[in-house]
Amino acid sequence: MDALLVMNPQNSFLTTGGSVYMGEKAEILKVRLVDFLSGCRFLKVFFREKHALEDQFFINDVTHSLANTSDFLIVETLAKYADQFWDKTRYSAFYETNLEKFLVQKHIRHVGLAGLETHTSVLFTAEGLRNRGYEVSVIEPCTMSRDDYMHGYAVTLMKNNLGVRIINV
Repeated sequence: MDALLVMNPQNSFLTTGGSVYMGEKAEILKVRLVDFLSGCRFLKVFFREKHALEDQFFINDVTHSLANTSDFLIVETLAKYADQFWDKTRYSAFYETNLEKFLVQKHIRHVGLAGLETHTSVLFTAEGLRNRGYEVSVIEPCTMSRDDYMHGYAVTLMKNNLGVRIINV
């Protein structure tokens, strides 16, 4: 693996004051992420989901990750592991970002994915990577969704339809 992209490790999902706090699942994920990230020797890029109240794309789920709020911030215990922080306004980390150019400039060919939410940000970023010819691995114990069924479905879809390697560390 040349780089790890960590999707949405934000207060919104992972802290008790977060607007869509995931409870016990959040606490488990934080421990798993710290364990995994502390041993990583490759580039780690954290993506912050950034919503605007007026953004009609998130009209059904606009309550979290609002720009310029504490919900938007990366969880403090995880932030120290990031080499870079990027913002994204859609599920895919490619949408209106320089991710593709960045990966080419850094000569990255194998990208790992972790974080939230498996069925949106992780899935759509994996699809974008695979369509651009990248080798992709998902660190399954370090990914979660608010909906367990959707998490499982996304993992199956990535493995069986996108050719993503699912790693269970």
